[in-house]
Order: sequence, then structure tokens, then C-alpha cells
Amino acid sequence: MTARLMPYVGSRPYLVLQALLAGPGTFYQICERAGLDIEEPGMEPCMRKHFAGLLLAHIELNNITYTIKTSTRQALQAKPAACVCSVATAHHRGPSEPQPVTVVRRPSRSDTGEVA
Repeated sequence: MTARLMPYVGSRPYLVLQALLAGPGTFYQICERAGLDIEEPGMEPCMRKHFAGLLLAHIELNNITYTIKTSTRQALQAKPAACVCSVATAHHRGPSEPQPVTVVRRPSRSDTGEVA
């Protein structure tokens, strides 16, 4: 097992990891979250090199979305990110019971005199 060194605090790769703690994102989303202006001359290629350097050790790429690895998240002593689009299970909703349903029918366009 090889050692994976963490980037220096305050460096651009460290800012990328801090931005990834908030959740996954694309290259541009993460740079924006980190407060990095990739419109500056030479900044985008520089940031792409940083992402490539972090890719093997600290982040994962799935399609176009970058996520932080669990070991890196633990090393940064951060709690896990909330799941996006999670479905509430029974223990979150409470017990299920039958509920009355009211069905309301809207008038058709011909009933209201509107022309399509």
C-alpha cells in the first residue's frame, strides 16, 4: 500500500477537496464552488492537471461527475454528504394508514367557452 499525501492546506487541490465535501459535481461546478476563476489565462489547464493528480488518490470520476473518496473524506474529518434524491423509508414517514382521497374534475375547455 502506498501513502497518499494530502494537498497542503490552502492550495488549489485542497480547495478542490473542500468543494467536493459539499457533494459531487462536474469540473466547472467544483471550480465554481471552490471560488476558482477558470476564465483567467492558463487557469483551466492548470486546474485540469490538479484534477488529474487528485484522480488516482483522492477523487473518483464517474462519467463527468467527480466525487471524493471515502478515505479522503474521513482524512479531512468530515461527515458523509447527504444522499441526493434519497427516498424516505417507512421509519422516516411513520406508519402508513389509509387516507381519504377527494377527486376533483376540472371543467373541459368546451364547458368554459375557451377556444383552443
